[in-house]
Amino acid sequence: MNRSPPTVYLLYGDDDLAVHEFIMQLHERLGDPSTADMNTQQFLSKGLDLGAFEETCNALPFIAPRRLVLLDHVEDLPPDETWRERFFSILTSLPPTTALVLAEYVDIRSEKDDRAYKSRSSLYRWCEKRSDETFIRKCATPRGASFVAWLRNRCHQMGGEIETSAAQQLAEFVAEDAYMASHELAKLLDYVDLNRPIQVEDVDRLTPFYGQSDVFAMVDSIGQRNGSKALRTLHRLLEEDDPLYAFAMIVRQFRLLIQAREALDDGVDPKKVMRVHPYVVDKISAQARNFSRADLDYIYHRLLSIDQGSKTSSVDREVELEILITAISE
Repeated sequence: MNRSPPTVYLLYGDDDLAVHEFIMQLHERLGDPSTADMNTQQFLSKGLDLGAFEETCNALPFIAPRRLVLLDHVEDLPPDETWRERFFSILTSLPPTTALVLAEYVDIRSEKDDRAYKSRSSLYRWCEKRSDETFIRKCATPRGASFVAWLRNRCHQMGGEIETSAAQQLAEFVAEDAYMASHELAKLLDYVDLNRPIQVEDVDRLTPFYGQSDVFAMVDSIGQRNGSKALRTLHRLLEEDDPLYAFAMIVRQFRLLIQAREALDDGVDPKKVMRVHPYVVDKISAQARNFSRADLDYIYHRLLSIDQGSKTSSVDREVELEILITAISE
C-alpha cells in the first residue's frame, strides 16, 4: 500500500541552498511552471496572519495535484500559548492536497546542537509524533573537512571535478557558505570547460576577491558616512553581478564584519577566528572599526528582513537596500 505524501515538511538548519533546492523540487512536482506558481504561496512567520494562512492552507489546488505553502523563519513565530494552539490546530487539519513547508533557521554545528534543537523545538516534537503525515530534514551547512567533501561532491554533480587542495582554497574563500560556493563552482567549471579538474591556480585566478572590491568600497563608504558614494557603488555591484548573488555577498560581508567586531571587542586577533583569506581579514577588521556591534547587528538583521520580504514579492530588494544604506550613511 502506497503511503500518502506528507502534508507538513519541516526543514531545519542554516543551509539556505539546501532549503531552497528542496522547495524547488516540490515546486517542480506541481507540473507546468505557470500552474505551479499559481499554486504556491509564501508567508513570513513574523506578524503571520493566521486567518489568511489557514485559508490558503485549506484552499484546493488549481489544475495541479497539490498546493505548496511555504512558511519561512518559523523560529520567529510568537511564543503566545493560545496563538500556538491555533497554529498547531491548523497543521493538524491540513487537507492531503496541501504541502506545507516550515523552514526553521537554526545554527547546527554539532550533534550537541542538533540534540539541543530537537529538545527545545515544539515544531520538531510535533512533527516527530506524527511521522505518518510529516517529513523532517536537517539542512545544516557542513563544516571543516565535511564542507570540502561537500564541495567535491557538488562539483561532481555539476559534471566536473575539483582537486582537494582547490576545494580547500574555495571553502576558505566563501567562508563555508554553500550558496556562494555553488555559484563559484559554476563559474570555475565554465572556465575549465569541464575538460579537467579545477586546480588551486584556477581558484586563485577567478575567485579570490572576485566582485568583492565593490563590496569593500561600498562598506568603506558607509563607514565614512558617504551615502552618495555608497549608493553609486551599490548600483554598480547590482548591475555587474547577478542581483541575488550580489545581495548574498553583501549579507556575507556584514556577517564577517560582526565576527571581526566580536574578536576586536574580545581582544582577540580576528585572523585566529575567521576562516577567510588573511588579506580579507585585514580589510574586514579595518572596516569593522568604523562600526559598533549594535550598528552591525542592526544592519545584518535589516538585510535578513529585506531578503525575507523580497521572497514574498512584498518588497523590492534594490529599493530597500538603497533606503537602508541612505539611513546608515547619514
